[in-house]
Amino acid sequence: MTDLYRVLGISRRATETEIRSAYRKLARRYHPDVSSSPDANARFAKISEAYRILSDPKKRALYDEGVPLSPRTTYYASRASEVVAYQRKLDKVVDEMIARERQETDARGQAVTIVVTLFISAFFVALAKPLIIEELNLIGRIAVIALSLIGAGYLVKNIRIALSRYTYTVPSRLTSVFHPESASDSDKMISRNAALVFLVCGYIVSLGLGYLISKLAAGPDLAPGTVLGLVLYPPIAVLIIGSFRNIGSFLDRS
Repeated sequence: MTDLYRVLGISRRATETEIRSAYRKLARRYHPDVSSSPDANARFAKISEAYRILSDPKKRALYDEGVPLSPRTTYYASRASEVVAYQRKLDKVVDEMIARERQETDARGQAVTIVVTLFISAFFVALAKPLIIEELNLIGRIAVIALSLIGAGYLVKNIRIALSRYTYTVPSRLTSVFHPESASDSDKMISRNAALVFLVCGYIVSLGLGYLISKLAAGPDLAPGTVLGLVLYPPIAVLIIGSFRNIGSFLDRS
C-alpha cells in the first residue's frame, strides 16, 4: 500500500496545516498546467489522492488503522462524471493557490520596491543636495509640498501593509507565559520592532552615506532648501516609482 505521508513528504504526526501546506507546494510544482515533467499527471494524481484522504480526519484515522480505502467512492451516477467533478474541484483549488502565490509575489515586490526606492532616493538627495524647492515660485512650491504629502501617505500606507503582512508582534512576557504559542508567528519573517528599526536605520544610513560622499567630493554645503528636500523628495520618488510598478502589474494582469 502506498505511503500517503511519504507522497506528501510529511510525518505521520503532521497537523492539518502542515498537510495543506505540503499539498499546496507539491500541487504548484506538479500540476499539469504548470509542470513540464512527463510524469506530472501521474504524480499530481497521487498527490491529490493523498491529500483527499489525509485532509479528512475520518479517512485519515481509517488509513492510520490500516483500513483499505478505495481510491474514490462513487457518489455520482457514473464513474466518469465523478472523475470529471473531482478533477474540476482540484483544478479550482490549484488555480486559487497559484493566484494567491502571484498576489503574494506582487505584494513582496511592491514592499521591496517601496523600501529600496526610499533608501536610494534619500541617498541621492543627500548626495546631490538639489535646490529645486528654492528655484520654484510659490505655486511650484505648493505643488511640490502637496505631491510630497501624497507620497508620504502612499509610503505610510504601503509600509503599514508590509508590516502587517510580513512582521509579527512580540507579546509581553506575561502574555507569553499564559499563551506560549503566541510568542512568535511562524509564517511571519521578522518582528515588528526589528522591521521598524531596519527602516529607520536604513533611511538614516542612506542619508549619511550620501552626505559623506558629497563632502568627500567637495560638494555643496547643506542649505535650507536642501534640508527641506531631504524630507520632501524621497516620498515623491516613492510615489512615482510605486505608481509605475502598479501600472505595470495592472497591464501584466490585463
